[in-house]
Amino acid sequence: MTRFRVAKINVHSFNNPSDYESNIEELISILKPLNLDLIAVQEIQKNSHWSNFCKHLSLPFAHIGSGDGNYYGIGIASRYPIISPYDQQTSFASLGGKRFFFKCCLGGDHPFVKDRIFAVTHLDHLNENDRLIQINHFSPVGRNVNILMGDMNALTRDDYSDDYYQKNLVQVREKSNWERPCFDLTRLITTTWAFQDAFKQINPQLKDESVTTSRYGTRIDYIYWRPRNNDE
Repeated sequence: MTRFRVAKINVHSFNNPSDYESNIEELISILKPLNLDLIAVQEIQKNSHWSNFCKHLSLPFAHIGSGDGNYYGIGIASRYPIISPYDQQTSFASLGGKRFFFKCCLGGDHPFVKDRIFAVTHLDHLNENDRLIQINHFSPVGRNVNILMGDMNALTRDDYSDDYYQKNLVQVREKSNWERPCFDLTRLITTTWAFQDAFKQINPQLKDESVTTSRYGTRIDYIYWRPRNNDE
């Protein structure tokens, strides 16, 4: 099968979270050489930064979900037409704020997109129980999602050696009075719902610093998929 290139990223409203300076040029310089077919994005708003981002990545089809204008807005930019967009948001209160879910199909002649549903979300950053409530509310399995992407704010235990786990997760969270490390969300997605973790499939030996996607030394960003028999 012809390769289909997918990525996801939290752009933090196109501001570097360390110094709050614009990061759009840096992100484009990193992502453009990848020649992506689709990118799922978190913390976006419909503005010139978003349109320039899509333009420079040569992704002419874009959709921002119902969270447009919200700090936690999500969307997809694609090389192929976006078909049957569906937006959803939580109808209940969480300390971490309202959260959103967006799914769609893609048109075009690429064999990978045929009859496949892509989805993006951004789950609560404070509490695993709220993340579980949110993902069950969005029901990616019930909505027949094939590719689930997002900033899950959730942990996978196999990402960390025992020493790294104790020092950088357990101790850091205890000192900061954050929630303890939890793995229920990722286990639900991979074990109960039978999605596969695309990053772990490609990089099964990587751990610790080599897998981090957050400034706190953890991996919280994921692309999950349910492959078909003819997928390579």
